[in-house]
Amino acid sequence: MLSLQRQSVLPAGLVRAKRATADMTGWVLTFLSFTMLLLNQWSIAVGLPGLPMVMIILFLLPWLWIILRQPSFALHNILSNFPLLALPLLALTSATWSNYPAWSARAGTQFVATTIVGIVAATCIRPRLLLSALLCALALVAVLSVISGRTAPIGLTGEYALVGLFGSKNYFGLCVSILFLVAIAVGFDRNQPKSFRMLGLVAVFLAPVLLKYAKSTGAIFVCLVVAAIIFGLHVGYRLMPQFRAALICVAALFLTLFMVVSTLNIDEIQNILSYFGKDVTLTGRTFLWDHAFISIDENPLLGVGYQAYWQPGNPGAEELWLFAGISNKYGFHFHNTYLQVAVDLGVTGLIILVATLAAMVMRVLATAVGPRPRPEQLFAVAGFMFLLLRTPIEVDLFFQFSVPTLMLCITWVYLRRPARP
Repeated sequence: MLSLQRQSVLPAGLVRAKRATADMTGWVLTFLSFTMLLLNQWSIAVGLPGLPMVMIILFLLPWLWIILRQPSFALHNILSNFPLLALPLLALTSATWSNYPAWSARAGTQFVATTIVGIVAATCIRPRLLLSALLCALALVAVLSVISGRTAPIGLTGEYALVGLFGSKNYFGLCVSILFLVAIAVGFDRNQPKSFRMLGLVAVFLAPVLLKYAKSTGAIFVCLVVAAIIFGLHVGYRLMPQFRAALICVAALFLTLFMVVSTLNIDEIQNILSYFGKDVTLTGRTFLWDHAFISIDENPLLGVGYQAYWQPGNPGAEELWLFAGISNKYGFHFHNTYLQVAVDLGVTGLIILVATLAAMVMRVLATAVGPRPRPEQLFAVAGFMFLLLRTPIEVDLFFQFSVPTLMLCITWVYLRRPARP
């Protein structure tokens, strides 16, 4: 109360100047942090000893400064969003039963830290500033990736895909997809500065081109679906809430029927996949999934420990690395979020994950049938749908120091309540 009284006696111009300075500082810190997080993938690909650690420290330091500047406010926000910490804390606890306890403890601590950063970013930085900073960071790294021209072979097909500064085409495609979503949110937000809006509109048109060069058919498909969802929401908010609810139910029914029909008509799906140069087994994913089920059967309740499966010396991992031709034994997973969580943390972790996603689905539905959302809430709906649609074929939400982990926290907060302008 004392701080509010002191602020009230300040001239209005001075208050606006202090707020503008604070906003600029927050934007710069957010931009630097997100850029360092993205460049961390480049530092890993380069293989220079110590460089990834430097990038991670530079990613974390801005948020440590922000927390120390307002510790009570930051702590309150972290505790009020405690469901997001349930899975990371279980991952950290899994060090007690993991076959690789040191690694599980280290990775689990990093997972917790990444989640805390996501919560602090969503609650302590104004959404308009956060989204524009994320747009600039993603755009910068995308431009540098194009300039680098770095490519990588796609399996044994003889084709090459653009990976840029990243270690794989999948992560490059993921970040470009997020750039596409953020660009829509910023480019069509009238409250954003014109420079950011122009950058966003340019990125909206260029991101699909980069996805094409990244040979990321799945990312292109998901982005198109999410773009259609955004357009549908934009048009749907002109209707009464009951009509919107009916349209959502019809859309969900059609999506369910599509998935059922696709499953029953596997020959047609094979033809579609072949047209795009994909294998019906989704690049050997079914072979991976078989091994995942074996591990789950052996450790059903708590799993093998966080990131304890993909370790040198583990027979299952060694066999799969040999199958995939991965000699460095690094950077692999089961290409299914639910299976990966069940392998690492058992049914317990899987229940936590599903409960978290279900809670977010309810928030999305409440946003869809409620009043017209703010731009950041519309981004949150699109971002969550993007991540949710990828869960059956990718593992985006279960890693430390990753953009999707931050995005999950940001969308959770933005969909929970009206955010600050």
